[in-house]
Amino acid sequence: MSKQTVLLWWACWWLLLILWTIGLLRPEPIQLQHHLISPSLGWIIAKGLHLGVYALLALFASLLPSSPSFKLFCFIILIVHAFATEFLQQWVKERTGSLSDVAIDLLGVALGTSFWKLYCWFGKALKSNGIQK
Repeated sequence: MSKQTVLLWWACWWLLLILWTIGLLRPEPIQLQHHLISPSLGWIIAKGLHLGVYALLALFASLLPSSPSFKLFCFIILIVHAFATEFLQQWVKERTGSLSDVAIDLLGVALGTSFWKLYCWFGKALKSNGIQK
């Protein structure tokens, strides 16, 4: 992977994190949710987004070429981000900070990291068995 490609992928990672932050700290997504979908379905979608976006960010951070210390830095950013955005939501109209959302966010980080670990483990197992070239 060329240096420019790596930089582009890392720029996408940061852009996704910034867009997610904006979405979490603005009232419009909640207002839109109230107008378009039922409260129970809205809850499921919101929690699924929390889990999925953090898992995606953790998986991307795991897969992209960088030093282990930089990857650790990214995971720390995600953990701090989960707590910080929930804390800051108390001052956003129609939002509330929630420790259960933090738990879901952290579960997403753990899932994304676990997918990467499984990918590495299965890749090594396939190579050692001569299944994969």
